[in-house]
Amino acid sequence: MSLRETGRQLRLRRTGRIPADAQVRHYDELDEEEKVVVWELAGEPQTAPETGNLDDGDVVKFTDYYQVRSR
Repeated sequence: MSLRETGRQLRLRRTGRIPADAQVRHYDELDEEEKVVVWELAGEPQTAPETGNLDDGDVVKFTDYYQVRSR
């Protein structure tokens, strides 16, 4: 998938709570570009351009559970 042209930025936030309506995806289910973004953002206070199918509120299981925030 390619970067979206929305100008929105993603940030990952470690979470212990998973909302009942959240889409939960395992790291291995992501495409290569999404894997790079998750790897770079996990545990870091930085943002990256919105990518692929990672949407605000989604949860990714990586080394921990991370909630996607998009702004």
